[in-house]
Order: sequence, then structure tokens, then C-alpha cells
Amino acid sequence: MKSQDKRDYLKRYKEQKKNGIPFWPNALFKDAIVALIVLIALIVLSYFVGAELDERANPSDDGFSPKPEWYFLFLFQLLKYFPGSLEFVGVLVLPSLAIAALFLLPWLDRSEKRHITKRPYVLVFSVFMIVGVVWLSLQSVLEEPAPTQLATGDPVASLYVENCAGCHSEMISVPEGTDLIAIISQGGHAGMPAWNADLSADEIDALAGFVLSPRGNQVFGSSCADCHDASGLAASDPFTLRDALDDGGDFEAHADLELELPSGQEATALVNFLIAPDGHRLFALNCSSCHGSAVPFDGTAEELREVIRTGGGHQDMPAMGGILDETQVSALASYSVDPATAPSEAAGLFGQYCSICHGDLVPQAADLAAATEVIVTGGAHEDMPVWGEILTEEQLDALAAYAFESIEGSPAEEGRSLYAANCSFCHGDFGEGGVNPANPAITLSPISTAGYLGTRDDTTLRAIINQGQPDFGMSPFGLTYGGPLGEDEVGSIVAFLRSWQADPPVELPPEVEQAPRLGDADEVFTEFCSQCHGVEGEGGIGPSFQANEFHDSRTDEELFTSIDLGHAATAMIAWGQVLTNDQIVDLVAFIRDLRGEPDETPPVVGEVSFSGDVAPVLEALCLACHNDGGAIGGWSASSYESVIGSGDSGPAIDMADLAGSTLIDRLLGTSGALMPPQGMPQSDVDKLIAWIEAGALDN
Repeated sequence: MKSQDKRDYLKRYKEQKKNGIPFWPNALFKDAIVALIVLIALIVLSYFVGAELDERANPSDDGFSPKPEWYFLFLFQLLKYFPGSLEFVGVLVLPSLAIAALFLLPWLDRSEKRHITKRPYVLVFSVFMIVGVVWLSLQSVLEEPAPTQLATGDPVASLYVENCAGCHSEMISVPEGTDLIAIISQGGHAGMPAWNADLSADEIDALAGFVLSPRGNQVFGSSCADCHDASGLAASDPFTLRDALDDGGDFEAHADLELELPSGQEATALVNFLIAPDGHRLFALNCSSCHGSAVPFDGTAEELREVIRTGGGHQDMPAMGGILDETQVSALASYSVDPATAPSEAAGLFGQYCSICHGDLVPQAADLAAATEVIVTGGAHEDMPVWGEILTEEQLDALAAYAFESIEGSPAEEGRSLYAANCSFCHGDFGEGGVNPANPAITLSPISTAGYLGTRDDTTLRAIINQGQPDFGMSPFGLTYGGPLGEDEVGSIVAFLRSWQADPPVELPPEVEQAPRLGDADEVFTEFCSQCHGVEGEGGIGPSFQANEFHDSRTDEELFTSIDLGHAATAMIAWGQVLTNDQIVDLVAFIRDLRGEPDETPPVVGEVSFSGDVAPVLEALCLACHNDGGAIGGWSASSYESVIGSGDSGPAIDMADLAGSTLIDRLLGTSGALMPPQGMPQSDVDKLIAWIEAGALDN
């Protein structure tokens, strides 16, 4: 700036300053008012709108894709253009130069001109910076990769393959009455280790369910495949199929045949398998023995179809040379060349060591030498059949489409088992409806027809399940309304119901004959109570009627009221709308007769540990409601310390009076609400009480 210009500028500045206002306190007061308004706006927005929070950070979640906030996107995009050793240029040099330019601007720009057109250098610099920031931010958004989605397939099937299949092959035969959860947790037979140190309680429960739940394709293979083709039976309606199973030898097509047909859950699983869409059924028949309910795949639908069509070596086969002796290897090699002429023990070896991946399809080898080499050395080989040579193009399309959908998980599959456990008693296995157990004068309409599903959206179905329909005797099932199901589980049931819409199993309400009211108490118990409390009253979903604690903590009047009015927080409906007062009185007496012999000494449970016995029970039955994120009643089951010391009404376990602890009171329901509301298996109650009375040790 020239000296004359500077003198003129200072003169004008001095004259204008005389007419202005002082910085303190006038100008500062205005700034303070604006700052206060901004602060109030932020507080209001925080209270009424809030900040968007994602799920709690999970270090084990490999599928999470972190990204910076929007106002930092341009900086992270800038780093992409300075890879490797040049990274410091984008991180340090360029940002430092930009900040330094802003800091030096008063010395670099000494012009007295204030109009933007009179300040070209500042204009160019500002426009360059603004355009650069906007362009880099847009590029960051456009180039943002899709969220990482790791296709892990069916996690429960993977658990089974990794931990169980090596010894048990693809199926386990479990004798009736076996406590499979205890066996998996504690081991103790045939060299089986205790898995409770490696697997969580939820994983052990899932494994037990995977083993015990009947799979329709396996039931079909063992009961029907000798005479029937799955595609042929699939054309039948579900009620014809159900009649064929229920009637046995009396069914016309089964006349004069000695058959042992599936019943109960196995029959339902078989019919569901047969009426499933083609892709689902093909997957169950040909893929589920290796992949469970979903395939692990990371690619497009077209790429998956090509993998299915061409088959080939997609998994590494372990080298069996160090596991099998020469005789066993020779027998297996012969079996893969020609099963008909192979030694008798070959089929058993194949079932034990090979069927977990190959299922019932025996891989064909050109000769004994080739088969022996593959078995001994292992490695990638043609473990997956070339389905393009086996299936039609239409079947390939259907199978590939279903397999690709299964990658993201199918809530309908979980919904199927949840529906069977919570809904089928009233609505039927296929949503066909029938006599309302809560009021035999009412016939429940089908919920699986195209008309029903087409006129009710998912929100409506969710509301019905969550809130129930008390006028029809349907209790709420949503956890928020006192029921046993969380939002994800309700969503899975809705997805299962929606899966009926494309091919409804029912179109018209069934013709229902009104059944006469049951008479004797044992009939009433068998028909209505044994579903939850066990055939002999041993307990299940509901508490055990054989337990002395149950009878000691309830009077006859309280039992009558429970049966008459039901429990709003459980799946037990108000049976007073079904049974007469006399029937309920007789039923109370019948339940009293189920009581075991009074114990003079507490039941012998054995040494009970917190980590091995108590923690798995609490995690499975209590942690959903009593956790650090939402401890109902102030009590959390997430750790030993919280189990002992938390609770709104004081510590749940009173170390000075162990037998009088609040936790025991809640488990037995002696003076407060029974927890959990649906009851706990008596064996678990005994474990918890024995642990508390032994000192509630952290062992």
C-alpha cells in the first residue's frame, strides 16, 4: 500500500470510528446474544431430535464399514491421491499450507479495496478452496464402497460342522429324554469334551436345537423316498399330505402296506418341506446336508449360479491318509469307483467320514488309483456335484435364486420354528384355523389364505402378534407387552406368514365339527395343559407340577384363579372361557395329585459352579431383560458381581441370609412375581438354589 493511500485510509478510519460503537461492551454483548441463541437451538435440537447413534461397537464384527463424518470426507478423500510413502503430503503438508495461508492472509492481502472484484488473488484462492472441498466430498460419496457383507452361511450349521461333525457325521440319533444341552455343556461320554468353555449358552442352545429339530428333507429321505419322488408329492395340498400321515394304513394309497410313518413335529417338517417353493425344496434336498440353511458365498447371483452349474472343488478336503489305515482307504476308494462291488464296511466309512460334505451323493472316481490319491492327499477336488448335468435350467434358476437369498439369512426359517412353538396350537400347522381353544363356540379363520395376507400389511401382522387379541383369547406375545418374543422374533414370524402368500396352503376355512366339552380332569389336562407342562406334569415351557416348591407356594384358590384368568405376561390364555368352574376345580385336584413325594431334605444337585452351571442358565433365561443396557428391576445377570449385588430393592442375594435371598423368592414365586414369567425348568431352579445356599461362590 502506498504511503498516501495509507494516510487516507487511517484518516477515514478515524472519522468513522468517532461515529461507531465501542467493542466493549456493545459489540461483545451482541456477539453474546447470538451465541446464546445458537446454544439454545443446540439444546432444543439435542433434546427433541437427538444424535443418531449406531449399534454399540463390536470388535468381532468384521462386516462393519467405518467412515468419517461428512465434514471430514474431503480430507480422507485427499489421502487417496497420496498413497504409501506420500501419505504425509496429504496428512500434514497440504493442510498445514492451507492453515498457514489463512494465518498469513492479513499480511499477504494489504489492499484497501473491499469489493470482491477488486481482490482477484483472494477471490481465486477462496474459489479454489471451496470448489476443492466440495469436489473432494462428492468424490468421497460417489466412490464409497458398499458396506462389507461377509457371507458366512448358516452359523448354526457351521458350528455343527466345526465342532461336532468330525465325530458324529451329519446326523446324531438322540435317545428320548436325553438332556442334550447338559451333554454338550459338560461332555462326559465317549471322550467328548465339555464345550461350555468354548461355546456360549446361546450357541449351545442353538446346537441342541439344530440336532433335535426334524429336517423335512431327512424325514422324506428316511420315510418316503423309496416310493415317492419329492416333486410329485409337492403337487399335493398340505391337508392331503397330513391325512396320509395321520391315517397310516387306512389311507387308500397306503392300504396293505406295513409303514412306520412320521408323526408330530417330524410330520409337520415333512409337509412343510414338500409344500415349500421349488428353490427351497431343491436346496433342502441337495445342499442343506453341507450348508445348513444358507451358503457361504461372496459374489453376484450370476456367479453363484455358475458355481452351482459347474460344481468342482470349492472346499479343501482333509488328507485322510493319516486318519485311516490302508484297508479303510482301499474300501473307500472302491466305494467311490463302484459302490455295488465295494467291501461291506465301505458304506459305513463313507457315512462316518465323507457324508458330512458329500451327503448321499458318492463322488465318482475314474479308477482305484485316482480315488486313493484323492482320499490320502486331500486338497481341493470335485466335492460339489456338477448340478448343471443333474438339474434342468428351470431348477438351476430356482435353486440359485433361493441359495442367493439365503446368504443374507432367511428370517422365515426362524419364523417357521417360532410359529410351531407359539402359534400352531390355535392356528394350525399351516394357518388353517379351526376351533378356538379359548372359546369352542368360535371358529378361527385361516391366516394363510391369499385374501387374509393380501389385506394385512406387515405392520398390522406385527401389531396383532405383539399386542394379542384378548377378545379371542390371544395373549400378547411381544416382549414390550409382557410376552416372550422380541421384535426380531416377531419379525421372523411375520416373514414366515408372508412366505405363504405366493402359494397359499389354504383357500377356504376348514369344515369344523364342534367338539364336545371335555369331561374328566385327566382329559382336560392332556388336551390343554400337557402342551406346556408336560404329559406327566414334569414341566417344560411352563413350571413343573411335580415340584414340591410349586405346590408349597400356591393355594388351591390361587391355582383356580391362574387357570381361570390366565397370565397376561405368558402364553397361557384364560381357560375360564373354555372350562366350567367344576372342571377347573377337578383340574386343580388333578394337578395336586401330580405332586411328588414331600422331600425331607433338599434335592441333591451335586457341586454347582457359577461359570459352568449358573451363568449359562441366567444367560439363556434372564439376560434378555436383565442386562447392563436395560436392567429391569435394577437387577442384571451379566456378571457375577451384578448377579450378587444389583437390584432396586437391595442385593438379589443376601449373603447374611442366603436362604431368604430375593433371587430365590423370585425363582419360586413365593411372595412376589414368578421369574421368568413362563417359569424355569425345575432342574435349573434346583441348580440356582443349591449354588446360593452353598455360599453363592464365584467358582
